[in-house]
Amino acid sequence: MNLSDPVVDISLFSLPIGKKDIFRSEKPLVLEIGFGEGEFLINAAKRDGSRNYLGLEIKRGRFRKAVRAAEALSLENLKFLHIEAEIALRQVFRERMFDLVLVNFPDPWPKKKHSKHRMFNQKFISCLAKVLAGGGRTGIKTDQLSYIEQIVAEFKTSGLFRPAYPPPGFIEIQTGETETKFEKHFREASQKIFSADFLNLPSQTD
Repeated sequence: MNLSDPVVDISLFSLPIGKKDIFRSEKPLVLEIGFGEGEFLINAAKRDGSRNYLGLEIKRGRFRKAVRAAEALSLENLKFLHIEAEIALRQVFRERMFDLVLVNFPDPWPKKKHSKHRMFNQKFISCLAKVLAGGGRTGIKTDQLSYIEQIVAEFKTSGLFRPAYPPPGFIEIQTGETETKFEKHFREASQKIFSADFLNLPSQTD
């Protein structure tokens, strides 16, 4: 596999795959779930060569646009995978391989009848805990107050993570080091941005 090729072809490997399969190094590994058009992940990889960055995206058009942008840069610390997130967490990745997982502006499914489609439930959080290193971190941003409150409640219920912030478990943030397109749009519309971080608790087998 060409190190500068941004696309990960999992058919080349026996599953599950680990850091060295993807990047041929043991650098700290950051995962972004739902990277959209890739601007956040691309900018992060350009800024920080000390870590490797892997992104998951299920929407094909966005995935292709991100790949085209990354191909022009030939970054060896950046890879993309076109796959549904829960499948990747359950079946593709080795346990404890990520140091940081980021989810920037997940679909809030604001209507009550659609809330079952929200990403953060007990099954998904359990999958996150398995692929994160002990003490690893999950960082989430959203512009929806009710959603961040529900996310905090789900993580607390799981017993697998410790909130990084004191009650209510999240903060309102100003500008970040690397903003997504969605974040810039929300700020231009004077919408509040909320952030929650959760630290993975060591398992009994660690």
